[in-house]
Amino acid sequence: MKRKLFIFLKILIIAIFLLGTALIAFYFYLTKDLPDPEILGEKIVSGGTEIYDRSETTLLYKIGFRRKWVDFDKIPDKIIKAFLVAEDADFFKHQGFSLKSVLRSIYLNLKSGGLKYGGSTITQQLARNLFLSPEKTITRKLKEIILAYKLEKKYTKEQIFTYYINSIYFGEGNIGIAAASEYYFDKKIEFIDWSEAAILVSIAKSPLYYAPIKEENLKRLKERRDYILKRLKDFGYLSDLEYQKAISSEIKLVKRKYTNIIAPHFVMEVVQELKKFFPDKNLEELNLRVVTTLDLKIQKIAEDVIKKRAEQNKKNYGGANAAMMVINPKTGEVLALVGSKDFFDESIDGQVNVPFRLRQPGSAFKPISYAALFELGYSDKTIVFDVPTDFGGYRPKNFDKIFKGPVTLRQALAESRNVPSVKVFYLAIPERVVDLARKSGMDYLKNWQNYGLSMALGSAEVKMKDLIRFYGALANDGILVSQTLILKITQPPKIIYEYYPKEERIISVETARLVTDILKDKDARRGLFQRSFHLTDFGDYEVALKTGTTQFYQDAWTFGYTKDLVVGVWAGNTDGRKMNSLGASLVAALPIFHDFLQTLIDNGLLLENKFDPPEPRTVNKPMMNGEWITSYGIHDILFYVDRNNPLGPIPENPYLDPQFSRWEEGVLNWLKNFNE
Repeated sequence: MKRKLFIFLKILIIAIFLLGTALIAFYFYLTKDLPDPEILGEKIVSGGTEIYDRSETTLLYKIGFRRKWVDFDKIPDKIIKAFLVAEDADFFKHQGFSLKSVLRSIYLNLKSGGLKYGGSTITQQLARNLFLSPEKTITRKLKEIILAYKLEKKYTKEQIFTYYINSIYFGEGNIGIAAASEYYFDKKIEFIDWSEAAILVSIAKSPLYYAPIKEENLKRLKERRDYILKRLKDFGYLSDLEYQKAISSEIKLVKRKYTNIIAPHFVMEVVQELKKFFPDKNLEELNLRVVTTLDLKIQKIAEDVIKKRAEQNKKNYGGANAAMMVINPKTGEVLALVGSKDFFDESIDGQVNVPFRLRQPGSAFKPISYAALFELGYSDKTIVFDVPTDFGGYRPKNFDKIFKGPVTLRQALAESRNVPSVKVFYLAIPERVVDLARKSGMDYLKNWQNYGLSMALGSAEVKMKDLIRFYGALANDGILVSQTLILKITQPPKIIYEYYPKEERIISVETARLVTDILKDKDARRGLFQRSFHLTDFGDYEVALKTGTTQFYQDAWTFGYTKDLVVGVWAGNTDGRKMNSLGASLVAALPIFHDFLQTLIDNGLLLENKFDPPEPRTVNKPMMNGEWITSYGIHDILFYVDRNNPLGPIPENPYLDPQFSRWEEGVLNWLKNFNE
């Protein structure tokens, strides 16, 4: 018996020795690469993201850190207590880690089947933030505990807490509680109330989910704030009256603050793109150098023209805002972007980037319908009747309130006549028109029946950034090019992204050239522009353009292009308030386009390129060959054309088309009045 006991004790001693040796070895393994936890002084944070123009010489904006140190004796009692109840109630009692919290996190992780729960003290969080990676592993957790213990041995609780709240990232480039307080509340830290203290502590947990800079965060933030306030009350730090006052305080959305920024609307879109490139990353920490597509000379001209003309529009037509986008149709590069008259003017919602918002395009949408029609073989000589027509409860009128009878497609598009354009939309097969729009980037357009035939006149909302791509395809002989604001991203010295255009043919060369030939035809458009005609004439420079005005004068548009440049202009009010009845595209948007393009020409920034003419297109068929008086009499085009086979034989029974009798009635009424 004694021998067995001796053997057991011997084995136990050996096991304890081996276990101790293993633990010592594991401890040295864990600590061999751990740094000396030195926190005195301010930690220098590297990184940042620099955004440059296309020349790589002008810094447009730097996404960096704002930091402001606050000593312990200046930290409000509210902040200390809020952090304690939210993060580590026993901070001033433990030695760097809480065994109770560790055991609790082990239990919860086993229950959830993952490493979701950490149980870290404030000291552990500081150790992790300063010296360790954010990965969630058992090894990292052990290193975190070791470092926390060393910190507690080396520094006082006050020193640790001070450095902790001065080194936390609070989102939007703010490091430390003092910088965050001034950013989110425009207050020095000593003046915040209980609700604001709880909000700051909430943000510290996860700026991505709690920072009040986007609507979707507000509900989460309120829940987290209210939880902290309840904890403060339960711990006896808040009276009932203080609690009720704090919990009833409104949480307001905070507008982002920007300083030292050039071309702000452009830059903010670049930032959004970078966030897509690097999801769940802080751009302040990535040390990126971003080269954009922005041409500063073109941008400056665009900004000056927008500001000047928008102020005139406000006075004359009640339209306080305007926007412009300029692209290279061959590469898709955005050369200039002005999202509103003034980015910093809250009275016009200046930070709204209009080219990236849905707006009704009005007649600026029409060229898509005509392009879809020409793809079916129609010529620009094709005749449609511009006469009062009931399309089935829908009775559009023309801009000039005049009906011109038989007009060619060239005249109909150049003069932007509404009734012919509705007929073109129908003849082109609405589904085909919508498909062409979607190929151009407007993939949010779904079923045309939601809008009916009014879609022909631009009743469906689209984004300028997408519609301008279609005009770019017209300039580029039918080839649609991808769109970008970024040319290159480097994380010195490594290049991590370079832009290469992607191309897709969406219409034939001949269709693109035919639509362009109409839109550049000065003689054809003279009937529409009349007194504004001089604003469309650039001498020897060939310029194709199309205007558009929505029904209630809420939006005025001009899209124009050469072979090398496409310009989109919008004028109106950001909130959708209509301009007065004088605020049409010809007077609100066209002058902006003219001034911009003419300034480019005067400064030698626009090449004098000619468009390639289309091949002559002849169709030997009534109406499609330009003849509307035939041996059959005088009829609307559906008498001669089966829209599903337009180049085929004349329909045996045109009444099979549901629109035929309506269109024909309009022609017969016009003939009756004409003969009288």
